Amino acid sequence: MSNPDSCLIDVAYGDPSEAGLPISVGVPFQAGELCGTNTLSAISPSGEVRSAAGRALAHWPDGSIRWCLVSFGARENGAHELRWTEPAASPNSVSIKNSGGDWTIDTGKLRLVLSENGPGPISSLRCDGHQYLNDGNALKFSVDAASSNHEEKRTIRVIEASPLRARLRVEGAHFDSSGERNLSYRLDVEAWAGWPTVRLDYQFFNLEPGADSRQIGRVALDVEWNLETQTERHFLQENYGPMYISRHVFNPDPVAIVTDFSRADAHIEDATMLLDDVDYPFFLHAPLVGAYPWLGVQDNEHAVYVQIQDFVETRPNRIGSDGKKMEVEFWPKSAGPLDLPQGRSKRHTVLFSFAEHEPQTLANQTEQLSHAPNQAPSGVALALGALCYEERACVSPAWIAHCGEFDQNVVLPYGQHVRIENNLAQFMHLNTPNSKFDVGDTDSHYNSSYSVLSEDLVPPLTGTPEISRVWPGKVPTQTYLDCHEPVWTNNEYDAIHAFANEIMRTGRQELLSTLRLAARHNIEVDFLHYSDHSQLHRATPAHSARHTTTGAYPSHFWTQGLIEYYCMSGDEDALEVAVALADKTVEYFTDPEMKSVLWGFNREVGWSVLSLVHVYDITREERFKPLLDELVDSLVSFDRNAFSGAINLSAGNDRLSMNRQIVSNFFGYASMVDAIDLYASITNRTEVIEWLKQFCYDIAEAGLQAAKEGEMPGILMSILFSVGYERTGDSKFISQMGLLLDQIYWNNDGLKGGGSIKPIAATYRGWTRMLGHALKHGLLDAYEFPSVRKLKA
Repeated sequence: MSNPDSCLIDVAYGDPSEAGLPISVGVPFQAGELCGTNTLSAISPSGEVRSAAGRALAHWPDGSIRWCLVSFGARENGAHELRWTEPAASPNSVSIKNSGGDWTIDTGKLRLVLSENGPGPISSLRCDGHQYLNDGNALKFSVDAASSNHEEKRTIRVIEASPLRARLRVEGAHFDSSGERNLSYRLDVEAWAGWPTVRLDYQFFNLEPGADSRQIGRVALDVEWNLETQTERHFLQENYGPMYISRHVFNPDPVAIVTDFSRADAHIEDATMLLDDVDYPFFLHAPLVGAYPWLGVQDNEHAVYVQIQDFVETRPNRIGSDGKKMEVEFWPKSAGPLDLPQGRSKRHTVLFSFAEHEPQTLANQTEQLSHAPNQAPSGVALALGALCYEERACVSPAWIAHCGEFDQNVVLPYGQHVRIENNLAQFMHLNTPNSKFDVGDTDSHYNSSYSVLSEDLVPPLTGTPEISRVWPGKVPTQTYLDCHEPVWTNNEYDAIHAFANEIMRTGRQELLSTLRLAARHNIEVDFLHYSDHSQLHRATPAHSARHTTTGAYPSHFWTQGLIEYYCMSGDEDALEVAVALADKTVEYFTDPEMKSVLWGFNREVGWSVLSLVHVYDITREERFKPLLDELVDSLVSFDRNAFSGAINLSAGNDRLSMNRQIVSNFFGYASMVDAIDLYASITNRTEVIEWLKQFCYDIAEAGLQAAKEGEMPGILMSILFSVGYERTGDSKFISQMGLLLDQIYWNNDGLKGGGSIKPIAATYRGWTRMLGHALKHGLLDAYEFPSVRKLKA
């Protein structure tokens, strides 16, 4: 995968079926290289030509495609070469037809109808000749007494239509029998050629005005399948008997599989559902209720299976079945009331797979399970997981570097330095909780709810003892920490950008899950889709308890990572939120009251330029350009030498010059350098380029002076040294890179702070970019493991 002239897509898994395992990944192209999506194909490692489909995500100014979401079915794993000169013949074809508001998706194997009117968004579903649904009332999305069955009208639009896949978006709301609305929803329905599986991306929203939060008892998908009266439930008990082997269970009575906070795994709700009559010895801790995270219901001829993606990670969840019915509970009633803040949403991906029921011979059989990870699912798990394609493939780093996207042409090439790659691999991970609205985020560790900073920002949790907010040594005890909600990072400094770039640099597929969870958390939880308060409406509040209990302001609007994630995944929700944050930035800076507070040579302007320039770069929406020009002009014309006083950041010191203070507070200026560098590349404005060069010189010189005074320039200045060298070619910047490398790796362990969003995001910006230049100039050799140096020699 090192040939930059070939676009290679590294596929983790394939399936030997005719359709192949669904692959979907964003691929960049140079200007003028790809002008349409109907000539795509993929060549497998064995040389088989696989038909591919494409959806344009971004365009170059000349109209050619810049980023394309490429989809194909992989029959084998390994590097697939993407070609775009002539299409491959497709044996399967997916069609979408609209007739009077009824939208039909037909894959040849599976046929379903979505309806703009009438009860329920899905009015019909047929697979392999059997009609599993023939009534819109049979499938509904429920929020307490309200459901999608009571809505009179909903909207449907096509997101993607190709011979390989179809994806439609339904937008509606849950109403009760009196017509009162209780939460809105989006439902993306997706099907692929050759697969008996339907993917439903269901996202509920609290868009209700007049209250800061809403009490919800249950959120679920309820469905009654067209099956015979006599049914049984099929699931897999994870450990059975004294030797802990797996066991297929077929139970004619109700069964439910849950994830909650009582155990770390998915498990049977009631041990009696296991039908397990083994007399276990005391040391095996029976009952052995652990179960695989899927459930099936079947009659004598047909079967339906269901699974929720991230079933364990987004607990609590519950999937249950009784008779012909299934209930997929995204907030189980057993979890107690949900206090859902205004503007918050949550998406769940539900997979339904349909199968012919063959005579079961598994009821009294077992399968030996090793303790190794199940890397290649088969059977039920394969069918259900087939359409969960987000973490299955990466574009080769060499191709992304060849295209020059997101500065990947200058970063450290993967695998060139053992010690540094080892350090980066240990550093790039998140210690994120497995809970419904917190997964994808990390505690900011701001002394537990700002308790030492201001006693009125976050009140104690209900029912906690009255305790002091002033702690000895400013560090609360763990006992008292438990009495306050944590302050969440809300993607501070843009960890999504860090993980997106590390994946593009390395092709490490194991990081895709972290990227997706962090990005979706930012889209669903951090971003408020509605608020009665204008400051919070369609904005992202800063680090806060409950993610939402503080103000929102431009220096905490991060779009760079969302834009990169959109290009890599095709997730249009990421683009929607990024554009909304850019619009909010424009709103802030054009508001007379806000304008006087925000304008200045500070991080509010720096982050705003970075936010606007990345959205403009990919969308080329002209409404962002005037403010972008105005902000850049204000920075270029600012007289730093005439400034007096302390800069308005954490460690402003009015005894020092502004340039010298910027070194001490560079966390507020790294975004400015990154942003204006991209702006200068897009506009090629001479005065901006010259200003950027001079700014890099000035701050680098101030950084050297700071080192002489005993204050070493921080790792965040790696972006300045990189941009300074790229713009000027001056070796002075290379020398200061060496000084920074000495701090990190000379008699030191390397990067620290992995696992938490804020240190990862702050540290990563510019770091691998600087390492790329350091490698070319031989600066990294001194920090390699001695044994590796001997091997290279």
